[in-house]
Amino acid sequence: MISRKTILASTALGFVLFSSPAYAYLDPGTGSMLLQLALGGVAGFLVILKLYWSRFVGLFHRSGAADELVQDNDK
Repeated sequence: MISRKTILASTALGFVLFSSPAYAYLDPGTGSMLLQLALGGVAGFLVILKLYWSRFVGLFHRSGAADELVQDNDK
């Protein structure tokens, strides 16, 4: 039986090999638009990271009960 991945790969290869030229034009503004898209994605990722930074750092810290035990043993 032919796997789903094989069918998908052969279909994609068929589209690439048997496609006709598009004769498309990319004006100079397209590059700046793609740059804006990339910079906006990076900025959005940084905002999300800032919003959830405390939760992310909290994954690597010990719980409050364990910290209290360590502080009690130090006295």
